[in-house]
Amino acid sequence: MILPDPITIFFITVISLIISGIAFSKKVLDQGGSALAFLICFITGTLGHWTWLLLMLIFVGASFLATKFAIVYKKALGVEESDDGTRGGSNVISNGIVPAIVAVCYSMNLLSPEQALVAFTTSVAAATADTMASEIGVLAPEPVLITNPTKHVEPGTNGGISLEGTTASLLSAVSISMLSFSAFVLIIEENHAFYSSFEVNFLYISAFFGFLGSVIDSLLGATLENRGILGNNGVNFLSISCAVMFSLLFLSLN
Repeated sequence: MILPDPITIFFITVISLIISGIAFSKKVLDQGGSALAFLICFITGTLGHWTWLLLMLIFVGASFLATKFAIVYKKALGVEESDDGTRGGSNVISNGIVPAIVAVCYSMNLLSPEQALVAFTTSVAAATADTMASEIGVLAPEPVLITNPTKHVEPGTNGGISLEGTTASLLSAVSISMLSFSAFVLIIEENHAFYSSFEVNFLYISAFFGFLGSVIDSLLGATLENRGILGNNGVNFLSISCAVMFSLLFLSLN
């Protein structure tokens, strides 16, 4: 395991504090959630790569905007995340533990640079896609059940999907992948192990499987969550994990 130099670790610590601090000050996360966010960001930046923190920052920003968007209307419908849209520690763990695990595996040489980048980008893309689908989708007037598209359900119903939510999910997954690709280009000289065709390949792999993670989340919500087998956080963790595993499997076949 090779750790960054002290200056880089200091830089990572500052960025992690900024991310968690912004999340707390803007009421994206409560105190416990912000503390866990700092820990996950620090692990990710230290054991993965500092540029990965940029994606974490984008995820926090996107979550803030999506959660606060039309918050008064969401409250009227009773579909807001909480009284003020603030998320807690369990939500942070369910969305952030997979990216942290990817960073740990990469630091232990259990994942190649290509695998780590695809897995990490996919995990953040899946988390962002699901958040956007949930927060935008609840505003749709007539969502349908993913397992029965002819059945209309109430906004906020587990497994409910809509054109608005699905579009937001797809666009966010593509955006995260493009941002990760941009960061990758900036550090390409540091990673001579990457093969030449990888640049374009990982862009669509992460975008597709990140979006797929959101679809899996809806499927699990309509089945396991509605039956009380899994809670919302369990569904989040499982859907992100599936998206990452599928992306790595696809990468290994190409």
